[in-house]
Amino acid sequence: MQRSPTGSLSLPVRILNGVAIAGGLILLVVMLLVSTTVFFRYVLNQPILGDQELVEMGMPLVVMAAMPWAALKGAHIRVDVLDRAIGERGRFWGDVFARTVSCVVLLLLVQKTSAKALDAHKYNDVTNMIEIPVWITYGAISVGMGLFAVVLAAQLIGQFRRGVAGHE
Repeated sequence: MQRSPTGSLSLPVRILNGVAIAGGLILLVVMLLVSTTVFFRYVLNQPILGDQELVEMGMPLVVMAAMPWAALKGAHIRVDVLDRAIGERGRFWGDVFARTVSCVVLLLLVQKTSAKALDAHKYNDVTNMIEIPVWITYGAISVGMGLFAVVLAAQLIGQFRRGVAGHE
């Protein structure tokens, strides 16, 4: 974790932490909504209007808010099947390849989702039942993927600075 000279977390890390906390709060709200919906539907026989739309919009936000933080912390799943066979240099270049391809794909996705967000805003695209503007979700997804790409690019730069000998 990157710290400033005073020992506190650096601004980029605090931003990613804040985004991850926001994602966690959204997850909590979605869980409470689903629990309440189940209770209302099956116990009170009274469904909640728009609950599915809220869950469908909330879950991508949860994932995209968590991904940059998970990448920063190395909290993703990693399969080390070939690590011994390819050695330290092979792992280094494999990680360079994976991070580079991931950054390119994420930036393409950011471009597409940003265009979709602008399009949805321009045409006032809303959900069917409770008419929530969908551009908000597309925009948040774009921001999350953009932050994820920035984290991977920063890791790639750090990887080259450390070199093969300092790699994992």
